[in-house]
Amino acid sequence: MRIEEEVFLDDYGMRRKRFVYDHRVHHSYVFVAGHEVYTVIVGSLLDEATFTRIGYEMPPAIPFPINGMAEVCFDTFDGMGGLADFRHIKFKGLGSAVVLQSVSLALIAHAEKLHIGGFVFQAASGGVVDKGRRTSLEEIYDVLLGLKNVPRYNPHTGLPKRTPRPLIQGDVHAYKRVTEGRACYVVLQ
Repeated sequence: MRIEEEVFLDDYGMRRKRFVYDHRVHHSYVFVAGHEVYTVIVGSLLDEATFTRIGYEMPPAIPFPINGMAEVCFDTFDGMGGLADFRHIKFKGLGSAVVLQSVSLALIAHAEKLHIGGFVFQAASGGVVDKGRRTSLEEIYDVLLGLKNVPRYNPHTGLPKRTPRPLIQGDVHAYKRVTEGRACYVVLQ
């Protein structure tokens, strides 16, 4: 795969690369957090036919955005063009929060540059995916997207935890559809 454009985004502290894969334009946003290199890959979904062919569904009564959407995935990056296997990485302290913040910054940078109608991504749930996690990936995304807002408690002390603030605000809305073994999220502007 040939890199067609490579730019350093000073405002976001990450590098963006543009390439074509599977007849779709993709952008890769590379950043470092917790001594690991990560990449967020954002693939263009210009029409509903491509969106559906990949296996996504729009929420009921919500039309596919005129300006298209983008499919998102992220993982650790080996620097040689390969991704890891999407397994859980343990962090000490707030490392995972830094990673999620960097992912959201990459998505903001992408939305500002390309003016897309929204993002779609999947979270595998249960089994191997949640092994070693105190909180499932699906629950983390539900809370961050404002789809779940229930009281949480410290398992050791029983004291209530602070209610997390969703990452999306204003005119941005998230939707979730669960199928066997995965949760699909659609986030629209």
